[in-house]
Amino acid sequence: MGVYYLSGTSHRMTNAPRTLAILFADIGGSTAMYEQVGDVEAHRRVATSLSLMQAAIVANHGVLLRTVGDSSLASFDNCDHAFLAARQMQVQHINEPLSVRIGFHIGPVIPDKGDVYGNAVNIAARIAAFARTGEITTTRESVACLCESFRTRATRLDSIRVKGVTESIEVYRLAWQEYNNPATVIAGNTARTNALQLVARLELWVGKRQVVLDASGQSVSIGRADENDLPVISEHASRHHAIIEINRGQCLLTDNSTNGTYIRRDPQNPLFVRRDSIVLDGTGQLGLGVLPETSGDEYVSFTIVMD
Repeated sequence: MGVYYLSGTSHRMTNAPRTLAILFADIGGSTAMYEQVGDVEAHRRVATSLSLMQAAIVANHGVLLRTVGDSSLASFDNCDHAFLAARQMQVQHINEPLSVRIGFHIGPVIPDKGDVYGNAVNIAARIAAFARTGEITTTRESVACLCESFRTRATRLDSIRVKGVTESIEVYRLAWQEYNNPATVIAGNTARTNALQLVARLELWVGKRQVVLDASGQSVSIGRADENDLPVISEHASRHHAIIEINRGQCLLTDNSTNGTYIRRDPQNPLFVRRDSIVLDGTGQLGLGVLPETSGDEYVSFTIVMD
């Protein structure tokens, strides 16, 4: 995704700077799709996807500024509306053949003859490009502007450099899925705060089997298959259920399973992640496809030692 300069007049743009949330939504894999299904069907799918994006933007008090190819650019007066629009886009694409990646950032923009430009626009474009399909990404500044219930959906991913910006930009993922289990919560402020510390060592064990990671870049695979670094006997687990790695001072669990992974850290309610990543901290248990200690299946215990 490139850097776009936005245009539009619905926010009564003048030459005075305004603080707006700028959102980019980009269709993933559309180029290959044209070869797979042909121009006519591919064009229809892209048009449908762009229409869904526009509907979500308008329904959440945003302004569609421009569509560029298979991307939509929009602005919102606040980050809550930007997140609600992004979440609606992702929900609407669950049963669609195309997926989208979405990112937004809040900051000052300068209107000039119908266009909007400035570092906030460049940052929003970079943040959106950082997302994978099916994800919503944003910045620390945007997370701070969200309401409390939306802020608890944020997980820090990385820091990136953006041309024209002196300091690194912190990138966060915003969880948009709703889970049926009433005990399930999204990783919140405690996990985000601890994630900023550096992991010195990760200890994992199943029964008497133990694996220890103590260096950045190391990873361990867990799952039902014997070839995993830490195999688990569980009928609810996938063969290659998840990867846990130490990367840039964080301990990251990436779930690749059918039934998802439960993370329990007493006395907190269990967290749940499926086909997504989450930062681990402290001490707890991982249930592969089922809550730990509820089915008789083996589960993974973990301890993370911080510097």
